[in-house]
Amino acid sequence: MNNSKITAALLAVLLTTAIFTSCKSTGQSSTSTSTAEVDSSKLPDLKGDDNISRATRFYAGISKEGIEMPQNDAEAWDKYSKEINRLLNTSKKTTVMVDSLARNDFKDFRDKIDLVFYPFSGADFPYPITIFPNADTYILCGLEKPGTPISTDIKTNYTHYQSYRKALVSFLRLSYFITKDMKNDLNNDEIDGTCPIISMLMATSGYDIISIENMSIDENGKLIPGEGKGNVMQYKFFKRGSKHEQTLIYVSADVEDKRVDPNVMKYFDTSLKGHTVASYLKAASYLMHQSNFSRIKNCIVDNSQYIVQDDSGVPYKYLTDKFDITLYGVYKRPLPCFTSACLQPDLDQAYKDYGDKVKPLPFHIGYNSPSNWLCARRKATK
Repeated sequence: MNNSKITAALLAVLLTTAIFTSCKSTGQSSTSTSTAEVDSSKLPDLKGDDNISRATRFYAGISKEGIEMPQNDAEAWDKYSKEINRLLNTSKKTTVMVDSLARNDFKDFRDKIDLVFYPFSGADFPYPITIFPNADTYILCGLEKPGTPISTDIKTNYTHYQSYRKALVSFLRLSYFITKDMKNDLNNDEIDGTCPIISMLMATSGYDIISIENMSIDENGKLIPGEGKGNVMQYKFFKRGSKHEQTLIYVSADVEDKRVDPNVMKYFDTSLKGHTVASYLKAASYLMHQSNFSRIKNCIVDNSQYIVQDDSGVPYKYLTDKFDITLYGVYKRPLPCFTSACLQPDLDQAYKDYGDKVKPLPFHIGYNSPSNWLCARRKATK
């Protein structure tokens, strides 16, 4: 073989090796929709809405810069800012540990997720964005109405922004919203739904909002402009300093089988198709343990490639055939306020059978303490 042929052969080998190594290092197939494959230098710079940012940062206790107010209101805001930051610091201790666990234990799929589905979420933005920070779309669903976007006509009196502290205190202490409290906390003259709280939590989590739009769902399961009357709120947002535009869609709906709007279920079913979906469930009141929540349960099981949840989510018995299960923490009886029907003997036995294979859970999340977590990875199709 002459020198030119040898050189050509060596170049071919090196090129093949480089391509193989590049594909391998991403840990993803060429069909992955992960944003990690996008060259961020070629993406346009993103800019949040200045008026929304000013309002969310004010109510989040982050900054009162540029806002004129009487001295007594300014002093009251300073006190409020300290209170809210104390609560946020308590919550962030948990989310830091959640992020650490997700980085280590979910690294095989974390960056592959392009859609996160979170039924029974309330206004919980921090946990799904912490566990799966790089998804393109987050679909949240709760009973609470979306309300109106956070007002950019900032009210500087203490009574107004103290309503935000009241609405958030249980969530920041416990990691979940209490449904009966939200009926009052998100339905008053200051806060009329989840939208202001989600907006505020985006600000405290380091995200800027580009736009907030009220939407409806048509008979085809498609989002259409709601013109202020829809049961859906759509947020366009991005991590401060990032060029990755993300979307959060909050759907206000009762998902009990006999009550759920057919348009809502059609939206869920069609939206989850064709995506790498992770469903997240926390403090879900064991509703899917009842036969009258079978449609939302089946939607999760049928459309999710991955599920992360505590024991209040999809019952363990519906996961074992289709998913490989990793268990975390300690399984205990549900709290006394829940019926004995919520107890899962098969999950209890699984924790005993797994023995040393049960992984530690270094944080409290959901109802019980010590807490439990489960990660389900869909089994490969044979």
